[in-house]
Amino acid sequence: MSTRPRTFARSTAGVALLSLAWLALLAWARPLMLPDEGRYVGVAWEMMRSGDWLVPTLNGLPYFHKPPLFYWITAGAMSLFGPGEAAARAAPLLGAWAAALSVFLLLRRWWGTATARLALIVLLAQPLFYIGGQFANLDMLVAGCITATIALLAHASLLAEAGGAHRPALLGAWAAAALGVLAKGLIGFLLPALVIGAWLLLRRRWRTLAALLWPPGAALFLAIAAPWFVAMQARFPSFLDYFFVVQHFKRFAAGGFNNVQPFWFYPAVLLLFTLPWLPWLKPQFARGRLGESPRADLRLLMWAWLAIVVGFFSLPASKLLGYVLPAVPPLAVLLADGLESWR
Repeated sequence: MSTRPRTFARSTAGVALLSLAWLALLAWARPLMLPDEGRYVGVAWEMMRSGDWLVPTLNGLPYFHKPPLFYWITAGAMSLFGPGEAAARAAPLLGAWAAALSVFLLLRRWWGTATARLALIVLLAQPLFYIGGQFANLDMLVAGCITATIALLAHASLLAEAGGAHRPALLGAWAAAALGVLAKGLIGFLLPALVIGAWLLLRRRWRTLAALLWPPGAALFLAIAAPWFVAMQARFPSFLDYFFVVQHFKRFAAGGFNNVQPFWFYPAVLLLFTLPWLPWLKPQFARGRLGESPRADLRLLMWAWLAIVVGFFSLPASKLLGYVLPAVPPLAVLLADGLESWR
């Protein structure tokens, strides 16, 4: 093994450990908040106590509002480390960690180490991202899966266009999308598909788009995501109708759910939480910033990613703060890019 791969592995491990330590630093420091943290962790607690790791329950009754990945991770962490606050927040911590490392590795490969480190620092310093990584609900877990899926799909696309071996990254993307579905449902697949599809169409990369629709990847996706849904439908005949029709389509389209907010809610949230960093977006609009590639290609990806996530979650009347977390990584990259340009 040459010196360069060993150095690369050591530097990656160092970044990964420091990022995890930072994200987990205060995960133990406050009690679980009610109702959300208490409810979701309570489902995981019942799963651990009952020994039934297939059917999520709340107060002994099946609880099919969300899929089981959060409960599996939380119950597993509490089984290993005991029922403390830090273990109860293992799932969002892993989601934030996956998002941060995905962004870092993508940028380091295609933009360079300096930009990747700067973007990682900007992302980890975002209050919304940091707090989301220490809040025990499903939002940061699915945001991490979505971020990892988009980063792997972008990496696979650029490798395919450069004639490189792109299928290992593509397999990873399909697996990450399956975990996203198990984390919170269809958005784990739909949002990455919308983002990468829009990015490739804007760049007129029709062949790359076709290459991503790879049957072995789809088979891996189904092998990971489908068994739990099939098992639940076999045991509860109305499961699929409740999970997909009620909890997905009706919740997205109807206005009778909780926390109704205006259309501009998420843009205002992102502006508020990134206020000290906003001046560094200005260089993004400077003339002459769109000439180079693949930096220009990834910059376009970040804008498409940010716009699609914010637009998608702005459509329903019901809006919760954590829904917009998948938009924070691309915004952090754009801020870091602007800061680097200014420097």
